Amino acid sequence: MNKRRVLLVSEANFLNSGFGTYAKELLNRLHTTNKYELAEFASYGKPSMGQSVPWTFYGNMPEDGDQASLNFYNSNGSHQFGTWRFDKVCIDFKPDIVLSYRDPWMDNWIQNAPTRPYFHWVWMPTVDSSPQRQEWVNTFSTCDAVLAYSEFGGKVLKEQGKERINYIGCASPGIDPHVYKPLPKEALRKEMGIDPECFIVGTVMRNQKRKLFFELMKSFRSFLDEAPSDIASKSLLYLHTSYPEKNGWDIADGIMQNNLGGKVLMTYICRVCNKFFPSTFQDALAQCQFCKQRTAVCPTVSLGVSVEDLAKIYNLFDLYVQYAICEGFGMPQVEAAACGVPVAGTDYSAMHDVIKFTKGYPIPVKTFFREIETNAERAYPDNDKLKETFIEFFSQSNEERTKKSMEVRKHTIKRYNWDDTASVWERYIDSYEPQGLQGKWDSPASLSMVPDGIPENLSNEDFIKWIFTDVLHDPDLLHQNEGVKLYRDLTFGAEMGQGVLEPLSREKIFDAYRARANNRNQAEQLRAGNIQVHPEKFIIEARAGQEERV
Repeated sequence: MNKRRVLLVSEANFLNSGFGTYAKELLNRLHTTNKYELAEFASYGKPSMGQSVPWTFYGNMPEDGDQASLNFYNSNGSHQFGTWRFDKVCIDFKPDIVLSYRDPWMDNWIQNAPTRPYFHWVWMPTVDSSPQRQEWVNTFSTCDAVLAYSEFGGKVLKEQGKERINYIGCASPGIDPHVYKPLPKEALRKEMGIDPECFIVGTVMRNQKRKLFFELMKSFRSFLDEAPSDIASKSLLYLHTSYPEKNGWDIADGIMQNNLGGKVLMTYICRVCNKFFPSTFQDALAQCQFCKQRTAVCPTVSLGVSVEDLAKIYNLFDLYVQYAICEGFGMPQVEAAACGVPVAGTDYSAMHDVIKFTKGYPIPVKTFFREIETNAERAYPDNDKLKETFIEFFSQSNEERTKKSMEVRKHTIKRYNWDDTASVWERYIDSYEPQGLQGKWDSPASLSMVPDGIPENLSNEDFIKWIFTDVLHDPDLLHQNEGVKLYRDLTFGAEMGQGVLEPLSREKIFDAYRARANNRNQAEQLRAGNIQVHPEKFIIEARAGQEERV
């Protein structure tokens, strides 16, 4: 029996990001089974970056020096997610099944890929709040199967999608218990110049709008004001985050407004010697404690610490806080819990799951609000309850906190296990039944006639019907969100999106859908071998790597 051909659409397995880690852990485990022909399409990888992996690697980013490809890549924002190369990858690799696991706006284009009829599609989108946008729900319903990062996300998908979405379960990210584990706290603090007797509330979050850094600082200030003096005097707040950040919080202003000078620790990384160290807040640029140059900055996605060093940072904390209006998952809270650090967080979205499964401290929602960008319910947690949690936690004895740490570690490694995560995907890959043309890459080309012009005397309703039946030859879209929205916009004479009105005419619609239909025909010709083209360099490199591994 031939091995099933599995293609994962990723950010890149080598990136130090949540999506990067998920790809690495999943691909390695699927490869170890030796049951599949495996490939990765890496959005933020270049073709030459896949030489060290044991599966076929397709890079989405242009190579250095390829100016023509770079210009085209930069011409459309969706190209960074893979839209410009995905069909070429599929035609070359011929996957039986495609796996994706990223945000809705990153992967929703897969539903309209010309090669879509020929593969089974399983998607695990981030579902961080309710309700989900209707167009996203419609896209989820076009998948053959849908997974969720959290039980919360699964509940939203089932309630909002009803029978339309084939929800098959939860495949939460796991942790490596051999990396994220308890370490000697007293020795670590001494090594890093921190008082071993102090109390540390810590967080590891991106500096972005939905992470509530200011509210966390407010709560910590209230805690210092109301806690017994013997607790407050030795309590510190540790922020492992980027600063400054273009669309992030002004950390310096938050410290000043909440009178937290000398009470906030930050991580700094030297751009010269690459070593990291904790320090009381020194603004955006600090003197390196090792090479003594003023070249130390706060960590970013591109300049971060190793996972081993991140585990050390978690182990400096007594209590971890995930304070956000929503989370698709939030890996740091699980990593901290695996280190035996109890988690307090907003009792909403994926944070609710993590707190429940790791035996943490839920901070109740004080109020919900609708976010203008997503039209989703977001949560503001109760700052007073967080303050009370701090006081209660640090009022415990050392023995009580040690017992809690052991309990948290035990439940975390039981629930968040990469082997269990991979097995969810593996079971589905092994058991699904292909539908229609799925897997039949050698089928004859299915070509459609594309009109040269627009018929006269059509009503708006008939014109939209003609677009989907006679131009795109996909009448099912007529009554889905795409068709309904297009009819509405044509009736208004303007496309409504991104806060602006863009003039819309029949000619503009026809040109766009004719291009889409022609693109589909061209992809069909390439797939069936009716058109012979020299493979692009990124395809050649992927094939070469595959041959070397064979």
